[in-house]
Amino acid sequence: MNKTDLRMELRGRLDSLNAQTIYIQAMTQTPELIADLEEFRAIVRMLQRCEATGENAGRFSLWGIDEDEIHSRSHNPPNGHIMPAPEMGRDSAGINLLRTLVREVELCACRVFPDDTLNICHVLNRLSSALYILTYKYLPAGYDKFICFRSKT
Repeated sequence: MNKTDLRMELRGRLDSLNAQTIYIQAMTQTPELIADLEEFRAIVRMLQRCEATGENAGRFSLWGIDEDEIHSRSHNPPNGHIMPAPEMGRDSAGINLLRTLVREVELCACRVFPDDTLNICHVLNRLSSALYILTYKYLPAGYDKFICFRSKT
């Protein structure tokens, strides 16, 4: 495979996502976050395997939440959507960084697998939603920067 092949880019982006996750685990003082991110890394490693072997990624759950619940929770947060700010703290900021990196990996995966036959793009989409949910878990008490969308009627 040529080094300029899109699959090589995808492999590199998945590797970077894994490395950034490890870095955030190393920087946090929160044992529960380390465990949460280790479970996340298991899914990233599974995606790396699927990309390399051609195995279908299938469905997954993370932190006891299935894909459908992840989708629902990420689209209907209780306090409105997070407006990222420095006041969100190191842990939530790190999770938010990972969420944006997953989005970049997803865009690359969609170019590599436009028909998503391996289900990698779908899993990446849900992983970014899962990290969005995780961000709420680690927001500091009193965080009040949310965007409340109102439905147009």
